[in-house]
Amino acid sequence: MSHRDLLCAAILLAGAPAAPVASTPTGLAAAQDANFLLPVAAIEEALRGGELEVIDVRPSRGLPGERTYRVTLQSGGQVLQIKYAPAREGADEFNNRPRYELAAYAIQGLFLDEREWVVPPTAIRVLPLDVVRATVARSGDAANPPERTFAEWPMTLVALQYWLFNVDVPDELEDRDRLAEDEVYERLLGNFNLFTYLIRHSDSNQGNFVQSLDPDWPRVFSVDNGVAFSSEESDRGTRWRELRLDRYPASAIERLRDLSLEGLQARLGVLVQLELRDGNFVEVEPTENLDPGRGVRHDGARIQLGLTDAEIRNIHRRVVRLLEWVDDGRYGLIP
Repeated sequence: MSHRDLLCAAILLAGAPAAPVASTPTGLAAAQDANFLLPVAAIEEALRGGELEVIDVRPSRGLPGERTYRVTLQSGGQVLQIKYAPAREGADEFNNRPRYELAAYAIQGLFLDEREWVVPPTAIRVLPLDVVRATVARSGDAANPPERTFAEWPMTLVALQYWLFNVDVPDELEDRDRLAEDEVYERLLGNFNLFTYLIRHSDSNQGNFVQSLDPDWPRVFSVDNGVAFSSEESDRGTRWRELRLDRYPASAIERLRDLSLEGLQARLGVLVQLELRDGNFVEVEPTENLDPGRGVRHDGARIQLGLTDAEIRNIHRRVVRLLEWVDDGRYGLIP
């Protein structure tokens, strides 16, 4: 099925008119692959600051009482689907830490080319509480009404993540026979495992990991990264928290060698900063870290999300340990 056909199917599923498809050919021509109907840069732009006109809302897994929703929306003439995850009070509770989702998206870019990324485009918005409540209400789910994230403002912080196309939940990610025969598959699974190790992914719940159906580029994605870093672990297992393969891509390992603790602190300490302007929060260029010991910070009309200094130091320790293992011959390299 072509990109255009997939997009038409998404629009028809949501009950929206097919007219917006006419505005998408340029974007579709530059789409990365069959898993993305738009270029990554265009998706990021829409998620981070575009006008979001909601077309349809459904619980992510089709069940009431969920904390995330599958939202079809239009932004800047483009139609896209996203995972929509309102934060609760404080934006830092187990299995609902938007800053972890954003950190996961940022970390992959430190050692992988965009075509090998394992996390879909992810962004944070702070939206009026009544807008978020109206969006969630369209799903028909009244079990988890959104609430203020911070007492000072009638606003809700929401994590937005692009909804991938042409993927499935595989019965088994780690196909040992295929690993021995297919170096592309080995490389892509290796990228994924490096990522899950670096972020200490601690939730193997079915559906958190999906795989592209493209036989020539069977990329594995991690689409739920809220239980990671210093989080408590899930009761669904932590299978991919450790390194599970025999070899890993040499290009990724060499880029990891270039990461310093200071560089990680500069990149991950402040992942996003939002400021209140004319009654709305907008993303702005980050300023100084308001409190390296906290992941969620707000001061006056500013909100910052980032990893704590302790979380960043733990990432650096995992990088150092990985490189020592590679240098000792414990793990081989894929050229």
